[in-house]
Amino acid sequence: MVEKENGDLKNFKPWGAVAFFAAMMLLYALMWFSIYVLLIVSRGG
Repeated sequence: MVEKENGDLKNFKPWGAVAFFAAMMLLYALMWFSIYVLLIVSRGG
């Protein structure tokens, strides 16, 4: 019983946390690039 639980923990991959982190980085990159583009456009670049 305990050996089966340890085997399950070895194969555990936190896919939900990984997906959340990737989505958060994508959102932050999108916000950063949008602010960057607004700054360039506002300065007439």
